[in-house]
Amino acid sequence: MGKKLIRIYCSLTLFLIGLCVQAQNDDLQCGSDVLSMEWEMQMQRYLAEMQLPTNRKSHVAGTYTIPVVFHVIHGGENVGVFPNLLEGQIQSQIQIINGDFSGTPYNLATYPATAFIQWALAQNLPGTYLDVQGRVKVANMDIQFCPAMIDPNGNVMPEPGINRINYISKGWPNPVNYSTQSTMKAYLDTIVKPGSVWDVTRYLNVWITDKSNALNYAGVSSVPPFSGLMDLPNNTSSATDGIWCYSKAIGSYSIFPGGSYISQFIDGRTLTHELGHYFGLRHIWGDTTCGNDFCADTPPAAAENTLSPTYPHNVGTCSNPSNSPDGEMFMNFMDYTRGPSKVLFTTDQKNRVDMVMLNSPFRNQLGTHGLCSVTSRNEISSEKMRAVQVYPNPTVGDVSIQSEAEIIKVQIRNIMGVLLEETQSLHVSLGDYGPGIYIFTIETDKGHYSVSVVCQ
Repeated sequence: MGKKLIRIYCSLTLFLIGLCVQAQNDDLQCGSDVLSMEWEMQMQRYLAEMQLPTNRKSHVAGTYTIPVVFHVIHGGENVGVFPNLLEGQIQSQIQIINGDFSGTPYNLATYPATAFIQWALAQNLPGTYLDVQGRVKVANMDIQFCPAMIDPNGNVMPEPGINRINYISKGWPNPVNYSTQSTMKAYLDTIVKPGSVWDVTRYLNVWITDKSNALNYAGVSSVPPFSGLMDLPNNTSSATDGIWCYSKAIGSYSIFPGGSYISQFIDGRTLTHELGHYFGLRHIWGDTTCGNDFCADTPPAAAENTLSPTYPHNVGTCSNPSNSPDGEMFMNFMDYTRGPSKVLFTTDQKNRVDMVMLNSPFRNQLGTHGLCSVTSRNEISSEKMRAVQVYPNPTVGDVSIQSEAEIIKVQIRNIMGVLLEETQSLHVSLGDYGPGIYIFTIETDKGHYSVSVVCQ
């Protein structure tokens, strides 16, 4: 890390110029703000504190499970008609980011067998940054995501993690009217976000909308503030914190091909990339020529990479420090390569994320409010509890539903929130799905009821 930190002061001033709007792929670019010098200095202080032997153990926080709400902005289209995306497309996005943030991405096998072994030796990286083969390690970020099950009013959500908003009913302009980065940002920060945001200390807010064809990026994230350091150009606040993505960049074509996508290359990595910014990560090239992303285990890069390079790529493009003999880490989620070419976050990137989760007031309470499941009876009104019973629970397969109210429909999802079955039957068999935890969402003429059922 020492060699890279030498350049902190000389390169940080360049980060303050403009926004990151370099070409990504398939019309996918990043419009997130660049971190400031003041923000970075606070991050470095937190990281230095973590390295103290007496404090290091206290920073181990385990795995975070963060509830996500996707605000689906549409113009009155039926569900399944763009941009009012199908639930399956949105739930496929949850599956992708959970793999990426657990160090088990779907394309892990594409990580080269000799990835950055020689470069790591030349940099004398700590063994904890390397895997058993000596490669730069694919890090488990110890973060998982779930579709939020409870809305801010304490009600069970009929579609977990999805809040559908008709912008016409709200009196909002059509998002396709905004053809520049600045006007789209103003539209989101002054109209859409303040008019729909859920508590940013409880939920990860993701807004998905259509966009103008002239707008050449597909993702924007706010950056986590530290206490007393609201330093971004738009002064990230509780009314604007979160992520925006173009609707056609959400989800995974291979998992849910029935959705609406820019191309078949779409595999959910736009949101993975923006989540990196949401947790305080920089672009892999440091937003300037051979810039600094302040991570010791990411080789310097001359600029962003696009499309699908072959390893090793761009060897020797940077010399102080050098990225020889293994070249640039184009497969890092914080580069601009195509989704299927990306495969990892690194250990030092995880260190930064850990510090944000511990110290940012908009991040350090996420996952502590029990919004990922409905297991407590006090979350459901007594009237609804009397109206619906689901038994036996636990079960070995067969489940019965008894209700004083009229059953409109029953939806069954797995723990990832993926819809498995929709029925009106009062008798359901989980045997075909195997052991696990299943979420029953039951719509009656008296309201919605949700319960987790254990199949043994």
